[in-house]
Amino acid sequence: MSVRTSALVPSALSFFLVTLNASMATTALPAIGRDLGAGPSLPWVLTGYSLVFAVCLLPAGAWADRIGPHKAFTIGTTVFAATSALCALAQNLPLMLAARTLQGAAAALLLPAGLSLLNTASNHPEPAAERTAAARPEPDAERTAAARLGPGVVGRARAVGRWTAAGAIALVVGSPLGGAITSGVGWQGIFWLNVPISFLLLATLPHTPPATTPPPASLPQAAPSSPPPPPSPSSSPSPPTSVLSPTHRIGVGEMLRSGVVVVSSVTGFALNFASYGAIFAVTFLLQDNLGRSAWITGLVFVPMTLLIIPANLVAGRLTTRLGVRRTLLLGQCLMVIGLLGLIITSSSAIYQLTAWLLPIGVGAGLVAPAVTTLMLDGIPAERGGLGSGVLNAARQLGSGAAPAIFGVLLGAGQFITGFRISLLLAVLVIAAPATFRTRELVTCA
Repeated sequence: MSVRTSALVPSALSFFLVTLNASMATTALPAIGRDLGAGPSLPWVLTGYSLVFAVCLLPAGAWADRIGPHKAFTIGTTVFAATSALCALAQNLPLMLAARTLQGAAAALLLPAGLSLLNTASNHPEPAAERTAAARPEPDAERTAAARLGPGVVGRARAVGRWTAAGAIALVVGSPLGGAITSGVGWQGIFWLNVPISFLLLATLPHTPPATTPPPASLPQAAPSSPPPPPSPSSSPSPPTSVLSPTHRIGVGEMLRSGVVVVSSVTGFALNFASYGAIFAVTFLLQDNLGRSAWITGLVFVPMTLLIIPANLVAGRLTTRLGVRRTLLLGQCLMVIGLLGLIITSSSAIYQLTAWLLPIGVGAGLVAPAVTTLMLDGIPAERGGLGSGVLNAARQLGSGAAPAIFGVLLGAGQFITGFRISLLLAVLVIAAPATFRTRELVTCA
């Protein structure tokens, strides 16, 4: 097994675990409330976890860079398993909230550490024997891209697509699996399930060699930047432009102010704001306005989430062939089309709502890997944990902001009016990053 593949396994499995946990907890929330006697504080079982997750992602990513992604991954996985057991054993709401808070902090360390493992392995030179064994005929466009960008950038784009697909799979199975476990053995089972999966994570980790962490005062060369525009027939080829110059020391402040980090973070926020906001609004439309059951509501989202998986896998190749910026624009356009369709058909049959959710799923499936690749290509490999922490914190904030804002709009007056205003806001938010024209993003065209 190659170094890149051995890093992808624990990295993707960690993303699967974190996403599955969040999805199943949402499904089991009513049962938790009945057993623990929770009242208005019950939503904090979800909100508290998400808030701590978002707040801790940035410092956790920086700490992962300092101690090394391998060690940070081990600590995050161990604490996540322990806090999952505490959640399952909780006998009252305060204990559950405390355990969920710690679990959110553990997830905040686990996620960027796993992505940093993948980023470091993408820059790891493959042995000649592995390159020969893995060699296979590739389309001309991919060979040209690999020669122009370097194998590290191409390999990273494909690996990130598979990494995000793991999260999409968790989204597909999370709700039905959480419902089945809650109905069969009780809500405690969804937290106990995290424990053996965490052990599996630790079992796969030794196959990934620890990354060498240089002293913070001396950072080596930045990772390859996102692909530049292809040379025209009348011009000579030019080398890729580095987003962060390797000729001087790169501080955290300089990295956070760079155009590529700002664009990636804003796009990540917009992605989750629009996608999670659409799910939130359609859920209330189906149950509160159209009188559908929770089971039917869950089934409406299955086709959408199923399409995210192949879109994640295709995104790596599209990023290689079209560039990050064009892939982002394609995904954003698809999401806008789906959101506008939902606005138009907000009181129509379920099959029409399901159909308009499909382009949102495909678009989100393209944007997520592309924006992750944009971030990782634009920062030094040694700052991968911090960079992934920034991106995922922005995404978590988007996930939390949409329900908070949409909840007010949906309950302010006539439901359908609030529904349409909410989705129109989602359109504006997801379209806004497409207007950015920073130097770093233009070179990705």
